[in-house]
Amino acid sequence: MWKRRFSRLFALLAILLVLVVVAGIAAAMAGAKALAPLKTATVYPWAMLASEADTVNRCLTCHKADEMHTCQTCHDAHGGLEMPNIPFDAVVQLVGDFPQPAVVQLNQIFPYVERPNTAIVLTQFLRDKGVEQFESVTLAAPDGAAVTLEPANLTDDAVLIPHKDGMRFRAENLHISTWLKGITRIIVVGTHKPLTIDGTATSIGRLLLGPTSSVTVEPSDVMLKSPEDGEIRQGRTFSRVEGAAVEPLLANSAFSRLLVRDGSGRQYELSREDARGALLTQMWGKTVLVLPERGRARWVADVIDLVSQ
Repeated sequence: MWKRRFSRLFALLAILLVLVVVAGIAAAMAGAKALAPLKTATVYPWAMLASEADTVNRCLTCHKADEMHTCQTCHDAHGGLEMPNIPFDAVVQLVGDFPQPAVVQLNQIFPYVERPNTAIVLTQFLRDKGVEQFESVTLAAPDGAAVTLEPANLTDDAVLIPHKDGMRFRAENLHISTWLKGITRIIVVGTHKPLTIDGTATSIGRLLLGPTSSVTVEPSDVMLKSPEDGEIRQGRTFSRVEGAAVEPLLANSAFSRLLVRDGSGRQYELSREDARGALLTQMWGKTVLVLPERGRARWVADVIDLVSQ
């Protein structure tokens, strides 16, 4: 009897060996350079292997088969959840209709970056910054790339993640083109409109997402006499401020004076010449009327109402 069992076992092993050889030949003919380790099927659960295979199959919609699937493929294209050596001196601007606009360092957003799966849900991040309700959130990068998202399209899969270029956005439920890299600015458009321009209610968040321009302010010529050769060398310093130009926002294009009211109720009267080139921007956590021909001390902060006459 034991001889019969041994014969059956030997036959089974022979069949398995033939199958392995045939599979190897087929893989070689198909161009495979290496076979998966046999222990893969015994160490990892089949459900996990099936899930990974499905992920690779979906990745083929964007990547060539001969270029993937490596760690670098995903990390370079989409960011990673684990990247401990991010530049902590990098910052992100929180602007628009945040209750407290600020410049935030990455180590304040990701304090536990050394831990696995470091990430923060975008909507949770906004709630942590006091934004409970909003109409849209825009993520922007220095190269001009940006994505605007509405709350209805954001799930808990929409996360901010640390990476070598600072911070990235990823959302499994959104198209991959929304997965922005190198985020340096987050602009929120809130549900409230605390700013009125000739009777039209708006907010600084809405204005910053509309047409904007930049002006040069506070230019100054500086010089230094070198203690080494006695030569005097000069330079010119200035600041560039971006915001929404005021004149296109006014209902009366032929205005002769502009009345501006701030949050304390104080009213300012500007002539057309005074208001030339004026911008509305966000500074010091408030909506500010920038007057390029004046120093910062004479700009109007905490603007809530503009009326052209």
